[in-house]
Amino acid sequence: MTHAVNHGVDEAASPACYVPLSFAEFKERLVRLQAGGNQSGRPQVPLVSARVGLNGEGYPAFQLDKRLNQPMLLELCELFKLHQTADIFVWDFLRTRHKSLGGFTGVDFLLDFFTPAVAAMSKGEREQHFLELALEEIGRLQQ
Repeated sequence: MTHAVNHGVDEAASPACYVPLSFAEFKERLVRLQAGGNQSGRPQVPLVSARVGLNGEGYPAFQLDKRLNQPMLLELCELFKLHQTADIFVWDFLRTRHKSLGGFTGVDFLLDFFTPAVAAMSKGEREQHFLELALEEIGRLQQ
C-alpha cells in the first residue's frame, strides 16, 4: 500500500476537503479564518466550483486549507481556461484519483500529500508532472 508523504502524515486529504460549501458558507469560513490570522492573502472568492444537485453550485472546502498550494491551483485553473475547457472539469480533475500520482487525487497533490515516489521529485518536477497530467486530461476532454 502506498502512503502519502505530508509533514509526517500517512494518509491523504481528509474527506472534509471534498465537501462542497455554498457561497455563503465559503465566505463565512473565509472570514473566520482571516479573523484568526490563518488565511491572509487568500482569494476572496473560490476558484473551483462543483455541481451540487441538479441546479446548484458548491465550492469545495479544500480551497480554505492553509496547506493549499494556491499558485499551483491558480495555474491549473488558467490552464483549463486557456484550453477553453469548462470550469466544472477542473473539479472533476481534482477529485479524481490518478495512477501517476500513486492513486492520490489532485486535491491531495495541492495539499502536499504525495507518495514517496512523487515526494522524491523536486518541487519543480512535481509541479510540471501535475500540469502535464492536467494537459492529458484536457486533451481527452477535447476529443
